[in-house]
Amino acid sequence: MKKDPLIYLAWLVVLIFAVWLRTDDLGTRPMHADEATGARILAQQLEGDDYVFDPQHFHGPILTQITRPIAALRGEHEWTQLNAQTLRSSTVIAGILLVFTPLLWLRFMGKWGALGAAALLATSPLLVYYSRMYIHESWLTLFGMLACASLYQVTLKPNTLRAIAAGLSIGLMFATKETFAISILSWAPAVILLYILQRYSTSLGTPAHSYHTYLRSYAIITLVALASAGLFYSNYLRNPAQFIDAFRTFFEYQTTAGHEKAFGYYLKLLVWPQREAGIAWPEGLILILATTCLVRCIIQCKSPTCCWFLGLSALVHLLIYSCIQYKTPWLMLLPWAHVCLLAGFALQSIKPSGKALKSILLLLFTIGLGHQTNQCLLINGRLANSTRNPYAYVPTSADAPKLAHWLQQLDAMHPLGTLAVVGKEYWPLPWYLKQLGSQIGYWPTPIPEMTTFPVVLAMPEQQLATQTQLQATHTELPRSLRANVPVILYLRKDLWQQWQQAPQP
Repeated sequence: MKKDPLIYLAWLVVLIFAVWLRTDDLGTRPMHADEATGARILAQQLEGDDYVFDPQHFHGPILTQITRPIAALRGEHEWTQLNAQTLRSSTVIAGILLVFTPLLWLRFMGKWGALGAAALLATSPLLVYYSRMYIHESWLTLFGMLACASLYQVTLKPNTLRAIAAGLSIGLMFATKETFAISILSWAPAVILLYILQRYSTSLGTPAHSYHTYLRSYAIITLVALASAGLFYSNYLRNPAQFIDAFRTFFEYQTTAGHEKAFGYYLKLLVWPQREAGIAWPEGLILILATTCLVRCIIQCKSPTCCWFLGLSALVHLLIYSCIQYKTPWLMLLPWAHVCLLAGFALQSIKPSGKALKSILLLLFTIGLGHQTNQCLLINGRLANSTRNPYAYVPTSADAPKLAHWLQQLDAMHPLGTLAVVGKEYWPLPWYLKQLGSQIGYWPTPIPEMTTFPVVLAMPEQQLATQTQLQATHTELPRSLRANVPVILYLRKDLWQQWQQAPQP
């Protein structure tokens, strides 16, 4: 970027908004079940256990590896010490760094296009909401956007340094989550299209290189990607067999039931007008600008190859994810970041002749950013855990932290001893029970000894069996764990009577 005080000031404003939207009240929202399971994996390593990759259930080691030094800096070295703000700080960093990825396209999209794309990335409700959650997708998105830019550069002009950068980015994606393979499949047609455009389009002025040059570059990409991913999966070469497990996960990974959705789920989530809590949620500004960019590519004979590359990559990402029955909103982070970049190209390509029209377009863009920012404030504020928030996917009930606080009060009045959790799919309960001094046992079905336990928490599938066993000895107190998932607390009757007679705080 040429020295221009205005552009640097604008970037500073974008950075301030990106940080503010991602860090304000970061630890307030109740912990999601996926966050709590990730926290348990981190705690096991903080407490001295070696990293063990599970190809059937969990994802790659990068999220834990990045969060460990953050926890250490904050003096958190075990399960009971971890807090939500520490965990989420990791993904916040990824979300903030993502805002700077348009700079990798600066010479193609120009300084104002890059700035516009950065502003959209900084204020996209989808990207902001999930960068405040301790899950793998924010880091996958950051590494994915680095890999996307590197692959474009390698295909445009192959060389060793670009190939190493692409390989390292892809390797980090692989070490983050197995869904990196979907991105590889999505970028492949875009790479082929770019090669064809270079080889057969006389208007581009960038002739394709030899097959040997491309093969050498992509061989380097493959080797670097495998080496970097293998380093993390093998626990820094201490357990090389785990790198084999990283490939087994493509065949053995077990998804949980209840996430099957129709083909058009993602389009409806991001595009179709949904009015909840008095606001239209879809991110229309980004889609309109990205569509404008693609339309210009189609009607203009001479158009930037990077627009075709990004457009096809985003489209194939969307098609593949839409064809897979298992769907969650956060899987759209990387495809949507592609769309934000496309929107930046549209801003750069708009060259109105008069200052009045430029001012109008700038005003409309500012209004759109204001609308997105307002959505961010709502979905991360009073609607952070509400079912009216389209991005609050299977949110943890506000009952969970309240339940934990009440049990701590009860434990202070009368040490509880052993607590029982009966059933499966009980996360994030362990996160909220970890501050109790009591021992906590987890059983898939009721056991006879539970009649003497002071507190039993039963998941829905074991409610009837637990009720039958404890109805004479315990008082039943219904609570809520997650959206549409109740948890029944059974409190021993003598303790319930003591609580009722004690002075209430």
